[in-house]
Amino acid sequence: MTPLTYTLVADGPSDRCLEPIINWTLAQAMKPSAALIDSQFADFRDTPGAPRRLDERITRAVEQFPCDLLFVHRDAERDSPERRRDEIAEAIRDVGLAHVVCIVPVRMTEAWLLFDEPAIRRAAGNPHGTVSLNLPAASRFEVLPDPKQVLGDALLMASEAKGRKLRQFQRDISMLKHRVAELIEDFTPLRRLSAFQAFEHEVRAIVEAFR
Repeated sequence: MTPLTYTLVADGPSDRCLEPIINWTLAQAMKPSAALIDSQFADFRDTPGAPRRLDERITRAVEQFPCDLLFVHRDAERDSPERRRDEIAEAIRDVGLAHVVCIVPVRMTEAWLLFDEPAIRRAAGNPHGTVSLNLPAASRFEVLPDPKQVLGDALLMASEAKGRKLRQFQRDISMLKHRVAELIEDFTPLRRLSAFQAFEHEVRAIVEAFR
């Protein structure tokens, strides 16, 4: 079976942690077929004249990472998800790619990784730890002012690291957030979040269009 190739254009390199979420959502939408998925992350950090505006990054991504499906991520942060979606629609207007999915978590991507405490503990290298991580209830994920900080603090607490080991751990936080996403096997709990519902609806509509 020919794989479905997608490219992710994200706000920043740490948002690569969206890839496991995208892969799971695509696989769910493609059932009962076996999902062969090839992912690409549009990272321009080491590219001379790296594009900065969203439309420029999308255009460069389509040129350098040809794909069947483009995912464009923008955190809502202090704006409404609707405004972010309008920004994406404007940015892709002249790209000429038929299949584009918006990913707009309310506030930040990290809100989508807070539901799996065992994955956080495993990513922190202390799977059998018992210290409380003070994780918020799922009903609060979309109203947290800074999910990035909440996840970072949870990883630090889960590690129970001290001294030099703690300082090294703090430097690795971005990488460990991606590890949390990799360790989560089932993202079903995200279906209670409005932003994920909108994302999954778009993915299913695109998959049906492919069929």
